Amino acid sequence: MSKVVVVKYYRDARGSGLTRDEYRRLMSVGLHRLTGESDMQKAVRKLIPPGVIGMKTNCLTGKLNSTPVALIDALGDCLDEAGVDDNDMVVWERTSRELAGAGYTLNASGSSRRCLGTDANRIGYSQGFYSSGEVNSLVSRILTDLVDHNINVPVLKDHSIAGLSAGMKNMYGAINNPNKYHGDNCNPFCAHVSALEPVRAKNRLTVIDAVRVQYNGGPGFMSQFLTYYNGVIISDDPAAADRVGLQVLENLRKANGQPPLEKVGRPVKYLVAAGQLGLGEVELSRIEVDVVVVDEDGRPTAGELF
Repeated sequence: MSKVVVVKYYRDARGSGLTRDEYRRLMSVGLHRLTGESDMQKAVRKLIPPGVIGMKTNCLTGKLNSTPVALIDALGDCLDEAGVDDNDMVVWERTSRELAGAGYTLNASGSSRRCLGTDANRIGYSQGFYSSGEVNSLVSRILTDLVDHNINVPVLKDHSIAGLSAGMKNMYGAINNPNKYHGDNCNPFCAHVSALEPVRAKNRLTVIDAVRVQYNGGPGFMSQFLTYYNGVIISDDPAAADRVGLQVLENLRKANGQPPLEKVGRPVKYLVAAGQLGLGEVELSRIEVDVVVVDEDGRPTAGELF
């Protein structure tokens, strides 16, 4: 069995989104419930060994619907509480331009929390190709050389080809040739990217932002298809996190008058391949889903997925 924790904020975040402090409450409760540890240092260390920790964002849509700066700041605060030095945190994305466009402050200096793209000076991609199944790619040196472990921090949304954009699809931003891997609903390519040795070995935690969810028309921003779920999805099983994310997305589509993804030619096929590769659990019967609602004081109570 794998475990996925869905932590929802008690109020609707419509308009303003969640603040750093509000995300901090969600992350604190989520990490404690995922690990069973009440102490933040023990909780983090149960998931992530010592070393330099990357936080891979999704900044495709600029400030419109990218990984919120407030979420990354809150996650960094949790790592701080666990004793991780700011110098050992790296916020990263495919390009520095995408990070800046989403509101991040770039810092490639090597001191404090770094924030940079693969295109930053003296970064780039690995010298050699990594292969998994039908994928053969260069991988960002941020992942291969700069960080020891990685936290994948995508945004939950619809995808016009893959059906679902969440954790696994976000790792397309770690390779040099993602354009090659969009055929047949990104299947089995999406799973094979996540099975590339640096991705599989270093991804320790998935934190899917599901506060604002675009349930149709993605991955680009279309405001008419935006709704609010007001939560985050957290797991150390990347396949299980995506599977629960898919369940949330399908429910939001139904609630907003959209047919199932399969009915519109966008079935999420790559999850089957992910299960076959042993990337994690993709059957809901083998995933423990813990749903909790957190109030303004950080107090958790049992919640419902929908």
